[in-house]
Amino acid sequence: MSFSPPRCLRTGLFTLLMLTAPGGVALAAQTVETPLAPGVTTPAQALATPIIAANDVAAVAEIARGYGEAEETTAQNGDPVIVGQMNGIGYQLFFLECAANRDCKVLDFYAIWDTPGVELAVINDWNRMQPFNKAYLGEDGLPVIELNLSLVGGLTRPQLVDAFDRWAVALAEFQRTVVEGAL
Repeated sequence: MSFSPPRCLRTGLFTLLMLTAPGGVALAAQTVETPLAPGVTTPAQALATPIIAANDVAAVAEIARGYGEAEETTAQNGDPVIVGQMNGIGYQLFFLECAANRDCKVLDFYAIWDTPGVELAVINDWNRMQPFNKAYLGEDGLPVIELNLSLVGGLTRPQLVDAFDRWAVALAEFQRTVVEGAL
């Protein structure tokens, strides 16, 4: 009789086989190399991946330019901002919780549409389906979406690219399902 171990053991480095013998139960462990999905790194590889520091606005802007237009600028208080467009949709990346315009702790992806009339129920439906983004109606009643990342300790390039991938999808889906639905 074979035994299927819990999922956490089946996907790890060991595969357990339970064999039933006339005298009782015997366990055998076998080391198996589990192939990783493309783009997935082991903990050792992750430690070797260079970190993009919170102050490296140029590196963040470089990644942003891989998705469309992106320009470095500053907010009125001097904190860094990246203004960009993805597929014709404008957005801003605000560096927040900064100390003297450096050492920022939060990266805030932000987009607002000049489309009045979006119903709060539609925004609530969007939020129920979006684990990484938040949407709301601003003080002026215009729809907004945001995605926030902690910059404490920096981010690896794959983490930042993943955030931009998620943001690109969020912008397109929000435009299609929320904004265009209000027109």
